[in-house]
Amino acid sequence: MAEGKLDLADGLISSKSSDQSWTAKVAGAFEGSVFTHSDVKPGMVVKAKVIAVNSFGAIVQFSSGVKALCPLRHMSEFDIVKPRKKFKVGAELIFRVLGCKSKRITVTHKKTLLKSKLGIISSYTDATDGLITHGWITKIEKHGCFIQFYNGVQGFAPRQPGCDASLMYHVGQVVKCRVTGSVPASRRINLSFILKPTRISEDDMVKLGSVVRGTVDRVTPHAIIVNVTEKCCLKGSISTEHLADHQGHVALMKATLKPGYEFDQLLVIDVEGNNVILSAKYSLINSAQQLPLDLPQIRPNSVVHGYICNIIETGCFVRFLGRLTGFSPRHKAMDDQRAFCSESFYIGQSVRSNVLDVNSETGRITLSLKQSHCLSTDASFIQEYFLLEEKFSLIDFEKCACLIVSLVQPDSLCTIWYIAKLQLSDSKDSELKWVEGFNIGTIVEGKVHEAKDFGVVISFEKYNDVFGFISHYQSNGIKAERGSTVQAVVLDVAKTERLVSLSLKAEFLDRHKEESSNSQTGKKKRRREAYKELQPQQPVNAIVEIVKENYLVLSLPEYNYAIGCASVYDYNTQKVPQKLYLHGQNVTAIIMALPSPSTAGRLLLVLKSVCEAIETSCSRRAKKKSSYNVGSLVQAEITDIKPLELRLKFGIGFHGRVHITKVSDENFSENPFSNLRIGQTLSARIVAKANKSESNSKHHQWELSIKPEMLTGSIEVENKLVDAEFRISTGQRVAGYVYKVENEWIWLTISRHIKGQLFILDTSCEPNELQEFRKRFEVGKAVCGYVLSANKEKQLLRMVLRQFSVSDGMLNGKILNLDDQRSNSPFENLIPHIREGDTLGSRISKILPGVGGLLVQIGPHLYGKVHFTELEDSWVSEPLSSYHEGQFVKCKVLEISHSEKGTVRVDLSLQSLLNGMHNSRVEKIDNLHPNMLVQGYVKNVTSKGCFIMLSRKLDARILLSNLSDGYVEKPEREFPVGKLVSGRVLSVEPLSQRIEVTLKTSSATRVTNSRANDFSSILVGDIISGTIKRVESFGLFITINETNMPLSPSIKRLFSRRKVPPYIFTSIGLCPVDVGLSNTPPHIEVGLCHKSELSDDLISNIETKYIVGDGVTAKILKVDEERHRISLGMKNSFVKEPTQENGFVDGTQLSTFQENNSHEILNLDIEYEDKEYPVLSQAESRASILPLEIDFDYVDHSNLDDTVSQNQILTNEANTMNEKNKRQAEKKAKAEKEQEIRAAEEQLLQNDAPRTADEFEKLVRGSPNSSFLWIKYMALMLSLADIEKARLIAERALRTINIREESEKLNIWKAYFNLENEYGNPPEGAVMKVFQRALQYCDPKKVHLGLLGMCERTEQHKLADELLAKMTKKFKHSCKVWLRRIQFVLKQHQDGIQSIINRALLCLPCHKHIKFITQTAILEFKSGVPDRGQSMFEGMLREYPKRTDLWSVYLDQVIRLGDVDIIRALFERAINLSLEPRKMKFIFKKYLEYEKSLGDEERIESVKSKAMEYANSTLA
Repeated sequence: MAEGKLDLADGLISSKSSDQSWTAKVAGAFEGSVFTHSDVKPGMVVKAKVIAVNSFGAIVQFSSGVKALCPLRHMSEFDIVKPRKKFKVGAELIFRVLGCKSKRITVTHKKTLLKSKLGIISSYTDATDGLITHGWITKIEKHGCFIQFYNGVQGFAPRQPGCDASLMYHVGQVVKCRVTGSVPASRRINLSFILKPTRISEDDMVKLGSVVRGTVDRVTPHAIIVNVTEKCCLKGSISTEHLADHQGHVALMKATLKPGYEFDQLLVIDVEGNNVILSAKYSLINSAQQLPLDLPQIRPNSVVHGYICNIIETGCFVRFLGRLTGFSPRHKAMDDQRAFCSESFYIGQSVRSNVLDVNSETGRITLSLKQSHCLSTDASFIQEYFLLEEKFSLIDFEKCACLIVSLVQPDSLCTIWYIAKLQLSDSKDSELKWVEGFNIGTIVEGKVHEAKDFGVVISFEKYNDVFGFISHYQSNGIKAERGSTVQAVVLDVAKTERLVSLSLKAEFLDRHKEESSNSQTGKKKRRREAYKELQPQQPVNAIVEIVKENYLVLSLPEYNYAIGCASVYDYNTQKVPQKLYLHGQNVTAIIMALPSPSTAGRLLLVLKSVCEAIETSCSRRAKKKSSYNVGSLVQAEITDIKPLELRLKFGIGFHGRVHITKVSDENFSENPFSNLRIGQTLSARIVAKANKSESNSKHHQWELSIKPEMLTGSIEVENKLVDAEFRISTGQRVAGYVYKVENEWIWLTISRHIKGQLFILDTSCEPNELQEFRKRFEVGKAVCGYVLSANKEKQLLRMVLRQFSVSDGMLNGKILNLDDQRSNSPFENLIPHIREGDTLGSRISKILPGVGGLLVQIGPHLYGKVHFTELEDSWVSEPLSSYHEGQFVKCKVLEISHSEKGTVRVDLSLQSLLNGMHNSRVEKIDNLHPNMLVQGYVKNVTSKGCFIMLSRKLDARILLSNLSDGYVEKPEREFPVGKLVSGRVLSVEPLSQRIEVTLKTSSATRVTNSRANDFSSILVGDIISGTIKRVESFGLFITINETNMPLSPSIKRLFSRRKVPPYIFTSIGLCPVDVGLSNTPPHIEVGLCHKSELSDDLISNIETKYIVGDGVTAKILKVDEERHRISLGMKNSFVKEPTQENGFVDGTQLSTFQENNSHEILNLDIEYEDKEYPVLSQAESRASILPLEIDFDYVDHSNLDDTVSQNQILTNEANTMNEKNKRQAEKKAKAEKEQEIRAAEEQLLQNDAPRTADEFEKLVRGSPNSSFLWIKYMALMLSLADIEKARLIAERALRTINIREESEKLNIWKAYFNLENEYGNPPEGAVMKVFQRALQYCDPKKVHLGLLGMCERTEQHKLADELLAKMTKKFKHSCKVWLRRIQFVLKQHQDGIQSIINRALLCLPCHKHIKFITQTAILEFKSGVPDRGQSMFEGMLREYPKRTDLWSVYLDQVIRLGDVDIIRALFERAINLSLEPRKMKFIFKKYLEYEKSLGDEERIESVKSKAMEYANSTLA
């Protein structure tokens, strides 16, 4: 301790000259070493200027502009009253950095710390054993000092024995200390002020839990200092509370102790350095082998001795060996819940604790101190009392007597106080020989010294300081006069007080007279025989003879009035008020120990009221004799009422319980225990013995029932009480009581063995009730429900509150078997309690993207889907805005469907009035008709139009031309997915389930409606005329005129002339619109003439023979009204056929008509815009692309046969082609047709978005390597909630895509990751399985990055962190991986960036270092600490000062921060570099642009002048 003071003095005493020289030296060494906060390190010495002085300290600034705080306590070695006199603003001083946290730098100006050359402690790992360092005191307690070091590290130095730390040290003092031990994980450092520790060999050390001897060295107010006898170099201390188990003996023990007294047994309970903490408690010494030293040694349900080390309002702390401490909550500490811990316990009290729980993770031990759980099983408590009393009598009798007189109040215990006064006045001999003459049970003779109101005091001739006392109860009615001689029987001897309790009762004297007739040997034999009949653990009846403060003196009438002692307290009840006992009171006790030297010659007993629950050997024998069996009727007393059971006791030591379901005959009773009270006696019938696994306690040995039907009549209990089989059926109504409420489940007890569980969503259909789920179901609440399923093995029922029909459990004629409800059962997806039309409570599980609707949970593992059109009662915009995930909603079941694989699909609706909304939600296509007004939400948008959802089953198509009356430039922007639109039905096709809608006004849709009606007038075989709209390699698109009705040749000739008056057509019975001369445009249809139908001869090149705009004549070969498509033929064999109906005689006339009128037809003014005529628009769209609309309907089998037959005829006529040429021609024709079909399928995808699985199947067969198609296909299945089908599509795509298409396969793997992450069970495990598979097929680095992107996107930070840790090891040479690691750490605001950078630079190749550091610095500027990024750029520019790319990036990042001073300083540094003119021009230009952005004309001119100076200097 003296060394610490000398070190402090040495640090304070220094000459002024040495201080100045040292200051100058330090200033020269460290000036300018700090640029940013990241450059500051704890312990470094810096030079700073004082810029402000306040009451809390001084603000100083380094040369680089970084500021720091010097707290008031660190401005000097001593307290400063006026800090402004010590620190003057503008003064430059030397400081030492204490720490830097969150850009807050703390420094000190204490001279001792500034000049210290000892090692510093800046982290808990720096504290190595034996390290000597400087620190400063932050707090002084009575048990030691708290010392702080650099960077906030703190340690503790315990108080040395006999020293007062508060008198030797003060807060803020710099001290030199030594590290004696540290635990970095617990942030603990043990210190000592003794710099040179006393070296103690391992042989001289003692272990915790060992028993040693010791000699008292000195007595202090709070402890006894002893020298450990076995270890000559060790000293120990015994706190006052550890001198004895009994609180009353502590003061006596301490008062009588003096130096030189030897303790035979002391327990080592803790070791603090060289100081040993000892205990003299007999309870701890006797159980030293069982006391736990660390957590693994503690076993639950065991009873362990300990002592109270602290008491708080909520409970008590119990300590064992070392620092091992447990906690007993208040409700576990006392049987009386109304009492307070401070009223029932005291610090240092010896207790017995029952271990309830041991948590190895948190290191917490939960204890019970209830007397009912921790009662003594032996007489050790009272035995220690008598042994310690005997020891007191050996120490110093006069001191004990004086202490008794001073402690005991005269009006409280008159006997003890009065006799102690007599003993002090007559004390002459303090030997213990007098005890031999006062054996318990013997007769002694004495004289009446004095008669008092409270009894008679007896004196003895041989022993002047020993007195006897006879109470009025023991006087037997005899009045003794003063000076008379009496003979009395010794009942008790108080050796400390030298007081003998006597009795004149006849039963004791008569027993002695009978014994006196025998010889001395006979007396001893008779006495031994009397005690021989007694056995330990034997219950006996006793009479209270004497009531002492701490124990009772009892007599046993059944055993010749043997005398014994029983304690009225126990370890845990020393402060608890005990029952009052009266003289002559009959009590029941249990014999614990027979008289022996270890019991101070006394017979020791335990009162049954204190130790009622001990199961003795006698009680076991009594139980064996009992005839209690299952079915027996007993009278039992209620000892406790729990929420779900009654606790009872009956017979001799028998305990049982009544389950809540065994109280009333009614199946459903709200509160069966309402009429029962504790202490009430009632009849009960034993129904069973409790299983050993149910409880380790002996309190619940029997299961009872108090049902009236069980108590009346003679019945076969075994057959009525317990069901031999688990007979529960689906739909059965059962009642139970809540015994546990979890987050989503209610657990019910149906009977003693059968449990039930109720899911949260099955408790109500109202959202507000589901929200208050826990409040509605409290423990003990009665609940009635219906059985949904049952598990016979676990005896567990799955229940619902709604009644349902049992027939709903049938599937294909099979009744749902409850025993088959396993995970692999085919019935696991059956939902017999849910039917169409039911109203359910549900919870939103996921909001599906786009217009997918909601995924709603309606059961533990059952989900339903709410269609986008079923979210609100009326058509509203953005119906999803009022919903969020986890929200409870009320839904209605619309449809339940079962798939062949056993999966269940449930369609739900959130509409409150579903029946009233049928007018606006059209469920069937038959309810639609043209011109009907409808509303819907946009489902999909393409360049050709969009699809809208009319209801959950009906979609409609809107062509681009029907989206608006005006021109729509970007349909995706004006009609986003989910937009609510209103329109009118154009056409309905029930067979193909196709609906066409227009958003135009009614006038703009008349033509389309009439077109649909007039299309049926086109007949197969008609000869029509038209104009070539488009020429393709596979055929011609022909615009057909006058499609409303076939015209005669004369009318056609008139129709071909432009200037025919309309009345002419009217006169012949035609409407002008029929011939195209009305103001209303005619309906234009477009047909396709395949190249095989163009001519009877083979045409090699169609483009050269036919020109767009040519008029042609063709025959209608096929009409597809459903798809509005027309197939045409232009062969001569078609048009040469004579037809009287059309007026043509031969083909010559027809060709002449075509040639003469082709020009006029071309000049006919029938040019119409696409947006006015949707029919023409559709035809043109088909004509302007590759064979998009060509499908197998156009190229039917009849046409193919005709083509082949005609080709064969031409071949036979020519006779110039041999067989080889035939085969080549056929092969070429087949290849061309295949190419046409493939082109048609590809174009189909571009124009019409696929909406069904069949359409996608057609597409993926055409483009098997397109990951885009496969992923869209998967998305379609997910939108239909078919998860398994989506997985199968992903697996199929991985097998189908070519192995060379690695990027396409990687896209599928990424989609597979997202799929399993959303729907896997469990998601993490499912994703990792797919991930391991992907590593085998694709580039591992790309696969890892793909999985990482998924984790970051879904905010799975823990998984992303683990994945990045693996990636940095596996791909340590990848700059991209390290940058992703740094980016993740910065986004999570974690520490340790510098360690990652250091690792990366060690692993990456040299040529990647600049790239890595640059990107890391940019990340720091954007997401991290800009100062760190600035330091990185500074470091690179020191190495590469002439790299303008680094300067450019650095300047951009600094400009983004906006600190004008720093930006201009950086520009000034850059323009002063010696670079080539091209690079300098770049820097000056950038500098000028920045100043122009600020608008400072003076700075702009300054930059220009500096640029001119550089240019002039360069030219010179």
